[in-house]
Amino acid sequence: MTNLIPVLIYLVLSLVITRWWSSRQADVGQLHQDKAKRFFIGGFFLNGPMLALTLVATYTSASSFIGGPGAAYQMGLGWVWLALIQVPVAILTLGVLGPKFLAMRSAEHTTLIEWLDSRYQHPWLSSLAIVSLVMGFIAMIAVQFIGGARLFSGVSGISYEIGLGLFVLTVLGYTLTGGFRAVVLTDVLQGGVMLAGLILLFGSILSQGTLPELMEKVTAYSPQMLSPHGVNDYLGWPMMLSFWVLICFGTMGLPHTLVRLLAVKDSRSLMRGMVWGTIICFLMTLLPHLCGVFGRALYPELTVPDEIMPRLISGLFHPFWAGVLLAAPIAAVMSSVDSMLLQSAVSLIRDGVMKQYPRLSATRQIKLTRVAMLLITVLATYWAIEPPEMIVWINLAAFGALQAVFLWPIIAGVFWKNISGNSAFGAMGAGLISYLVFQLNAPLVWKIHPIVPALTISLLVMLLIHALSPQANVKALDGES
Repeated sequence: MTNLIPVLIYLVLSLVITRWWSSRQADVGQLHQDKAKRFFIGGFFLNGPMLALTLVATYTSASSFIGGPGAAYQMGLGWVWLALIQVPVAILTLGVLGPKFLAMRSAEHTTLIEWLDSRYQHPWLSSLAIVSLVMGFIAMIAVQFIGGARLFSGVSGISYEIGLGLFVLTVLGYTLTGGFRAVVLTDVLQGGVMLAGLILLFGSILSQGTLPELMEKVTAYSPQMLSPHGVNDYLGWPMMLSFWVLICFGTMGLPHTLVRLLAVKDSRSLMRGMVWGTIICFLMTLLPHLCGVFGRALYPELTVPDEIMPRLISGLFHPFWAGVLLAAPIAAVMSSVDSMLLQSAVSLIRDGVMKQYPRLSATRQIKLTRVAMLLITVLATYWAIEPPEMIVWINLAAFGALQAVFLWPIIAGVFWKNISGNSAFGAMGAGLISYLVFQLNAPLVWKIHPIVPALTISLLVMLLIHALSPQANVKALDGES
């Protein structure tokens, strides 16, 4: 319990600092006049470094700090190689889609679904998008809760259930007390903390022996720990290429990262965000996964691979400093879950309830959003009570489902002026159904992740509907409404 004290102090301090920072930023930033919009999106305030840190911190989650190192602990350097495929995510998201979203900032869209609704004006598209987004986020939030609970229990020795309760209360404390701007500033602070913590942990691991000594111990488990294709050739080229789609190209369809494009300050911020985002993403991907591989040398007999990061922290540091270092992975988990919790609740109220009750006051919208956060938290907590041994697969499954629904409608909506709402809706439905069928019945046919055939089917359905539909006047997406 002693090592929980510093991390609890850190959490309280970061909460106070970010809320104070948020209030000062609110005095100088470009804010929306609508009170609800100020809560949901916060204005155009993201500069380059802030954009890079919040993008990577949101994208980097329990899967990256717990599940990813756990997989690297089991499969070796091949999983590190596979994880590094995601490094260009900032270039893709900010470089490809960023300028288009920046050009239409005058419309002051609050959520990604609001933008999709405005772009396609299809009666069912936003409903399907809301259901998909909320269900996918609940699964991903549950994964973050599992990761946070394992960190608390693994480092302090408290039970998993108490760790889960402690983490859930902390998350609620952060997300209920601030809107989008406060969440983003929390991400920025926590992004810096997690990077510093990773460097410290990695340096401590290397101090346990020379690199050849550590690698010799790793290969004692299996020489294939050094193979680019992993133990038992699990990570063959088909899987590598499909993971490039899943964790790199497909990330252009993730709502919780794209929503940050609605708050970018200017084009210079986009450019700086790409540079800093790529550097930070490289470090935050490489270091934790290498920690997982070297963890095999120091703790070779773990039965639950996901326990390697808590074990390294608690085993290599004095209990007090282990508590301090715990702030890094906790920051990684927190920065993802607060964004997803806020976005899912905002989508339910802003994109769902507001359509039925358009005269709902701003104050009532914010109150209902907080109630929605509580309900989503309860559902995710219930799912997290009995966790699997490795959370990485659940996270990747939810990751893929969101991409299967959103990727093509977003890309086509940005770059293809004549694409219609029917085509986008067809792509969404076909992507979701095919992904669920492949995921539930045969997750890795020929070692190809289900996201590849699902996105292929989604694209073909969109093209087919477009070809068969009479060409109508549709809204162009170039900033004009």
